[in-house]
Amino acid sequence: MEPEPRISYKLLRKINPVAARLAVLEYLKTNGNISLCARVFGINRCVVYSILAKQKSGNLSDLSKRPHSQPQKTALSIEDKVIEVKNKTRYGPKRLSLYLQDFENLAVPAGTIRHILKRNKDKITYLKHYSCRKRIPREFIDWYSAKPFEIVQIDLKEIRDRKALSKDQIFHLDCFDVPNYQWGAIDVNSRFKLIGYSREKTWTNGLFWYLWVISWLRTHGVENEIVFTVDNGEEFGGRSWMKIKELRTLIKAFNCRLIQNHKGHFEENAHLERSHRTDDDEFYIPRCFEIKGEKSLCDEGANYIYYYNNLRRHSSLNYQTPFNFLKQQLPNLDDHIKYVLPIMLDKVAVDLGPWSGYNVLAQNQNYCGLINVFTPPASFVRVNV
Repeated sequence: MEPEPRISYKLLRKINPVAARLAVLEYLKTNGNISLCARVFGINRCVVYSILAKQKSGNLSDLSKRPHSQPQKTALSIEDKVIEVKNKTRYGPKRLSLYLQDFENLAVPAGTIRHILKRNKDKITYLKHYSCRKRIPREFIDWYSAKPFEIVQIDLKEIRDRKALSKDQIFHLDCFDVPNYQWGAIDVNSRFKLIGYSREKTWTNGLFWYLWVISWLRTHGVENEIVFTVDNGEEFGGRSWMKIKELRTLIKAFNCRLIQNHKGHFEENAHLERSHRTDDDEFYIPRCFEIKGEKSLCDEGANYIYYYNNLRRHSSLNYQTPFNFLKQQLPNLDDHIKYVLPIMLDKVAVDLGPWSGYNVLAQNQNYCGLINVFTPPASFVRVNV
């Protein structure tokens, strides 16, 4: 007895349900045995009977799984009203629910609105902002031909890095309530670096860090256009098109531009990322136990950044210091630019002003006073004098 041929009905149905049912019907035309047909296709006889019933009805395609009776379904008039208000206000489900209750006298839960919007995507007509943003390619940045302060990389570093500091060092920083965030800006050409500190990683502090870097460079003789390259962290604008748009408008008045790196591509801020390792090896690891609070952090940070910019020889600069390398190209640059003062951003960001209302977001009360922020620490003066 020859073995019966086997055809996988389930596999055919995944490819094309109508074609799978037609194959069963064609087999029944040559052999009307329903039991044999079921064995050949690897299905039950009831499936064969349902295919024959579909043939009689004249429709071999899959039917909708929606129940015939939906007594709890939202009325079409209410769905149309939800879509209309959505296109008008662009609100999310929760705000739409409140809007309908206040202005349309309709009580529609936010969960119901979410389902209505999901099954009526084709009726939402307004243009979504993020869809346009994805089409904009990142501008090419040529590091090797950049002149001093033409390209400045900005990033944020956590001081309590578990890959660098020991548990005892981290415990020491916690005991003295040392701020955890170091803000950095580095010139790609000369490796000249500015640093600041904060307790909070917020957009408000990020906004002030932009302004602080611009003001420091402009007041010390840097006149060319500055291009900032940053990652997609929320503290630098992140995915908020509104923040990025307003930030670009603001810094454009200072002859500056902003370029966001690709998400997850740390190598596009390679110079600053590499300097973070130097910060750990030459500052935080050997000097961690000397840091005992905010003022101590500012003092130690001022000494370190002076060493980094004016005393430390960099192999990438042919073993010159960043400041000397900078002065060779810009001899008229103000010499006081080398006395970089680490700034505590939390308090100053609150006093930034009502620009777009972002100042109200910085509510941290643990900060150094403005006098301590802008006054050079005593140890810094002794070292450099």
